[in-house]
Amino acid sequence: MTARATRSITWRRHALGVTWVILAAAAAMAPALVHGVSLGPFDLLSRYGLSSRSGVVVHDPLSSDQINAFIPWTNLAWTQVHHGQLPLWNPYSALGMPLAFNWQSAPFSVAAAVGYLFPLHLAYTAQVLVTLVIAGMGVYVLGRVLGLGVLGCTMAATVYELSGPFMGWLGWPVATVMSFAGWLFAAAILVVRGRRRAAAVSFFALVLALAIYAGQPETLIELLVGLVVFLVVVLALRVPALGGSGPIRRPVVDVVIAAVAGSALGAPLALPGVQVASVSVRRGVGFYGELPLHDVAHVIFQGFDGLPVAGSRWFGGVNYVESAAYVGVIAVVLAVVAIGTRRRQADVLAFGAVALSAAALTFVAPVVAVAHSLPVLGLAQWHRDVVTLAFALAALAGVGTDVLVRSHANPAVRSWAVWGFAASAGILALVWLVGRGHLHPVQAGIRARSFIWPAVQTVLGLAVVGALVVGARSGGGHRRRRSHLTRWAVVSLLVCETAFLVSAGAPIWSSSPTYLTPTPAELTLQRAVGSSVVGFGQTACLPFSDIGILPNVNLVYGIHELAVYDPALPIAYFDSWTAATGKPGGVPFFKSFCPGVTSATLARRYGVGFVLEPPRTAGPRGAVFDLKVGNEKLYRVPGAAAATVVPLTAVGDLPGPDAAGRSVDVSHPGPAEWRLSTDATVPSVLRLRLTDVPGWQATLDGRQLPLARFAGVMFQARVPAGHHVVELHYWPATFTVGLVLAGCAVVGLGTGLVVSRRRRRVGE
Repeated sequence: MTARATRSITWRRHALGVTWVILAAAAAMAPALVHGVSLGPFDLLSRYGLSSRSGVVVHDPLSSDQINAFIPWTNLAWTQVHHGQLPLWNPYSALGMPLAFNWQSAPFSVAAAVGYLFPLHLAYTAQVLVTLVIAGMGVYVLGRVLGLGVLGCTMAATVYELSGPFMGWLGWPVATVMSFAGWLFAAAILVVRGRRRAAAVSFFALVLALAIYAGQPETLIELLVGLVVFLVVVLALRVPALGGSGPIRRPVVDVVIAAVAGSALGAPLALPGVQVASVSVRRGVGFYGELPLHDVAHVIFQGFDGLPVAGSRWFGGVNYVESAAYVGVIAVVLAVVAIGTRRRQADVLAFGAVALSAAALTFVAPVVAVAHSLPVLGLAQWHRDVVTLAFALAALAGVGTDVLVRSHANPAVRSWAVWGFAASAGILALVWLVGRGHLHPVQAGIRARSFIWPAVQTVLGLAVVGALVVGARSGGGHRRRRSHLTRWAVVSLLVCETAFLVSAGAPIWSSSPTYLTPTPAELTLQRAVGSSVVGFGQTACLPFSDIGILPNVNLVYGIHELAVYDPALPIAYFDSWTAATGKPGGVPFFKSFCPGVTSATLARRYGVGFVLEPPRTAGPRGAVFDLKVGNEKLYRVPGAAAATVVPLTAVGDLPGPDAAGRSVDVSHPGPAEWRLSTDATVPSVLRLRLTDVPGWQATLDGRQLPLARFAGVMFQARVPAGHHVVELHYWPATFTVGLVLAGCAVVGLGTGLVVSRRRRRVGE
């Protein structure tokens, strides 16, 4: 057979492998998509305030972040992009919040970019599916870089993209960041090998930048720590004292250059994002601690503690999304086979180290405590490093699959496989005997059913390995026939593993046949309040009370609410409200600000024009009843405005925060722009109910206007008497610096590629 024909067959086989990976992802999402094309827990809204609907069965009550954060942010970013605007600012939450730079909305990510190409009701669905494809293809490419065959690449990619941690976090930026894990590790290996240095460095830099734009900096820290562990082990094994050889300094220099270039490419998000985070509740991320050792069982079980979906029951101690860790018995045993038979291979040993470090950072309390005490690393929520653990196990499972295909005749390979599946059988028997505990009959039944797939995988694994042993001992000819039988035996493992992962992940997702549609009550509120800010008459933080519109969902309907749920929420909001009322007005730990507006004076200070109250509750002092909205009451606040002009005192000092002023009309040429005119007979102060965060600039008649802080969280500026035009726009200086750095990185990497190509041509 000619080399060209061989390459053609190889490419066709890899095309089948890629198709398998994509179809496996599609199969996991199919049940939800059959119900409706708009992915997400839309049914959760039926529980809240003006969105409530009777007779709705909620599929999964624990996936609320998708509907009260990511879907609304996707909606807002999509709308702004389709109006030709950069999605930098969210004008509807609190008194305005950063959008692009809250890290989690990720409007510049690859998934978001693809979502912009679809109709609005499909944008989030497209993002979720693209994230799955990126994750699977990245690990498939990693398998090719490691030299794995089709089955090894397919097994690794399928295990990772459908693993419990990845499917659990799918729809969150956690999964969006980790979807680049395979690509980043593949790029790092190519950099270390150093065959085409410029191309490898550029590849690494690009992938790192895409991971930065994917959002969730805490997850990025966890991914990079795993990569550092991998690189340290690979390079350490090159030390002659350990029996290795090869360059060390050059790969280290190249990795540093690639990391710096990638950081520069991601600087347009990273620099303003760090600036926003430094004054937000994100800087005070709480110590979540490790996952309990009980949850180690979740690595091979799905549903061991039930499921948080209709028809089941979640009785685990930690949120399902946080603790889902399953990869399955087959994947774990294949990972053991890889370590046992190829432990002298640096890449394999390095992935083993990544798996061990991730497991320690997930489950071992002293290790987690040390990590949380370190600068930068302490910002990460290390119990979520279970995603990195799943990634490392998936990569090792791919290697183990490749070992079975290529080296099944080796007695050591068969021995590791036999003992691996035998050990899994013993563990299952032990857990069955002592691990079911004293549970309620319903819970006991759920846990008992969770043994079905691990048992099926164990039995099939023993049968497959037994067949390989019998085939090897039969001796004689027919080597090609035995090779084909081995491949089909390994294919059966792949089919079983895929079936388990698909059946495990499919029940978690839900969808809606219709996109977000306002209820009659929400439409009534929309017409009544216009562009005014709506507050709640009572605190409505987690769990959000049954009043108004769920924070962030309000922005889908263009309604401004003082309540907000956002990691970019400035700590100044809590300080300001505490100074005004003696109460924080929210829960910083949960990134929630939802204060109870109890008086018209307080409402006017923050520009709250309307206040919603529950039934049979009196309105804020000084407010005027307006109308009934659904079963809630809406009160109007006289004199409240987004901007007011207040005369200075007789000696030119600023008046008190509640001093009466004249309302000023404000227009918004764009979501990140304010325009207004002042007409004052005396020098005055212009007070703007706009969140004071770095990036806002103002001009007075075209000249720069200095902005000062008002009431600890808003803006104010001195204006002279007479008619003046004031304009504000949001564009952080750090965003400009980031764009410059990204441009320099593009030029530098491009120059390196051109020079490298010319050198190769000269060498030829």
